[in-house]
Amino acid sequence: MSDAPKYEAYTSPVGEAVFPWITKADTQFGGAGVFKVDLSVPFEEAQGFIAKLEKARDDFIATLPVAKQQALVAKPVYFDELTRPDYPEGVSDDEKKAIRDAWVGEPTGNVCFRMKLKAHVDTDDGGFDQEPVVVSADTGEKIDQPVFNGSIIRVRGQIVPYTNNAAGTVGTTLRMKAVQVIELVTGSGGSFWTDFPDDEE
Repeated sequence: MSDAPKYEAYTSPVGEAVFPWITKADTQFGGAGVFKVDLSVPFEEAQGFIAKLEKARDDFIATLPVAKQQALVAKPVYFDELTRPDYPEGVSDDEKKAIRDAWVGEPTGNVCFRMKLKAHVDTDDGGFDQEPVVVSADTGEKIDQPVFNGSIIRVRGQIVPYTNNAAGTVGTTLRMKAVQVIELVTGSGGSFWTDFPDDEE
């Protein structure tokens, strides 16, 4: 049985993992949590990917009734990466939060794409757990170690358009299915999703 996607597939450019929760879901806000990562890519190297995401978003907008098209604001498909604070040695989590809250970052010249996958999807009949994100080296070998900030990766997944009527916006979510690790930073046979192409058009 094919595992080809219902939604359009994407393969990201190679970039740096920022705040990754890839091998384990982030449960900070309760429930089963979310697998997620922000992918930082130099702006010039991201142009093809930006164009692909904007086309997917705009093609979706074109399917909406004209009145709805005019009422909704298209959300950007990326955000600018800003410099992050350095923390003095030995500071507590509360002190780090205070530093972050007061920090005013400067653009780094990179852009970020946010990829994520809910660990559990709620439905009327109780919902279901998602398959975990597949993490592998560029050799195809599975990786079980945590993937930390600064790891060099690329991501494969689905472009999922959405509308948010309450906010008056329309955009795309980058659903994360697989991560290919080029350079791993850590603390101590293929399917559709893990068959990374040599180049993404």
